[in-house]
Amino acid sequence: MSLRLVLVVFATGLTSFLSTYLSSSVNLALKTIGTELAVSPSSLSLLTSVYLLCSSVCIVPFGKVSDTYGPKRTLVFGCGFFILSNLLVPHLAQGFRSLLLLRGIQGVASAFLVVSNTPIIVGVVPLKHRTTALGVLSGLVYFGNSVGSFVGGALTEVFGWRSIFWSAAGGAGVALVLLQLLVPATRPGGGNRGPLDVPGILFYALALVSLQTGASRLTSPLGPWLLGGCALAFALFLRRQTRAENPVFDLRLFLTNRVFALANGAVFLNFLATYGSQYLLPLYLQCNRGMSPLEAGKITLYQPLMQVFFSPLAGWLASRVPPAWVATGGMGLIAAALVLFSRLTEQTPLSLVVTGLVLVGVGISFFSAPNTSIIMEAAPPERRGMAAASNSLMRNLGMQCSIILCGVAFLLALGQVKGIPPERYGDMLGATRRCFAFFAGVCCLGMVLSLARTRRGPEGGRTGEEA
Repeated sequence: MSLRLVLVVFATGLTSFLSTYLSSSVNLALKTIGTELAVSPSSLSLLTSVYLLCSSVCIVPFGKVSDTYGPKRTLVFGCGFFILSNLLVPHLAQGFRSLLLLRGIQGVASAFLVVSNTPIIVGVVPLKHRTTALGVLSGLVYFGNSVGSFVGGALTEVFGWRSIFWSAAGGAGVALVLLQLLVPATRPGGGNRGPLDVPGILFYALALVSLQTGASRLTSPLGPWLLGGCALAFALFLRRQTRAENPVFDLRLFLTNRVFALANGAVFLNFLATYGSQYLLPLYLQCNRGMSPLEAGKITLYQPLMQVFFSPLAGWLASRVPPAWVATGGMGLIAAALVLFSRLTEQTPLSLVVTGLVLVGVGISFFSAPNTSIIMEAAPPERRGMAAASNSLMRNLGMQCSIILCGVAFLLALGQVKGIPPERYGDMLGATRRCFAFFAGVCCLGMVLSLARTRRGPEGGRTGEEA
């Protein structure tokens, strides 16, 4: 691979890193934020889930924007918006509500980043290097997801939690300069320039907002009604997308391509199973083990280190072995780690916690690159922006649902308490174990879905090996 292509991969990969870094770096600061702003653990989860909610709402229409106006133009604009949204936090976030609002704006900005970087890689990097490049790109997505915990803890302890947003703005500034200098101009992918499907977008947004608010109010009479509204809005969205002349989300990619559909389902289940650990383990290490944010961050650093080392290797391996087999093996390693985490106690040796993090890091590496390659190769060239949006959407929905489940578990265990009272740490640990046990089961289901791609699908679809 030439130096120019390496720099292109680095520039686009930096935006992938930032989108997940900003999501996870706040997790190590949650205990500090909860103490400073007197917020309960279940409410603290909103700082992560609202970010993911707003990103998920915008990913689908922004994927269409990327197809219509070109991925580079979309990515450059997104970097500028991302910088602005982060610079606002240190100046305007004076309470929990204002911080929550700004996290939503950041989620919108991050959606611009995740729908455009993969189409640039697929369009610029030759096929023989593409899987390796996608492995690096996917590795940086997960690396940002994990290393954010360590950096967030270090920044919180040394400079305060607001410094996290200064760091994200600085990184986006570097990415913006590199994109302008290194990434070649890209033509629009041939997307339809017709009007956006506004009713479809509204149904989709209503479904996600109802899911978030219904889960956070599960113990109130309004909660079940909101969850019912979520199901209704989602059904109306699916009906609209199958009948609209210019749908915002082309369901034909799912209905006519079995491999594409299964690969996206595997993404959702993988992130549903793994992302909650980014929320649960920092709280476990700080509350149940008495660690500082920096000390907890050092422990969680083992996972991203494994991802940095193994992601390129996974991309290389997937070009020589059926990608579905590699991805399924990765999910098996993750499932083993989640079972280990479901047995955590206040006396669990830290070596076992580190072992679990190593297994998760290696497993994620072996899942992400092959699965992303399958998704992008299964889509026609003119729909790669939507394919990338679909991959990012499944990732964000999985992350959002994972955090929602964690928040519900804490809500049922602790109720609406102010701050994080030490006398309830034992109840938090019980909720943490139950979450990890559930996530282990989800991961096993994902393995079944991943293996299903190795069987020949219906006419018009390709198997995981062919993709």
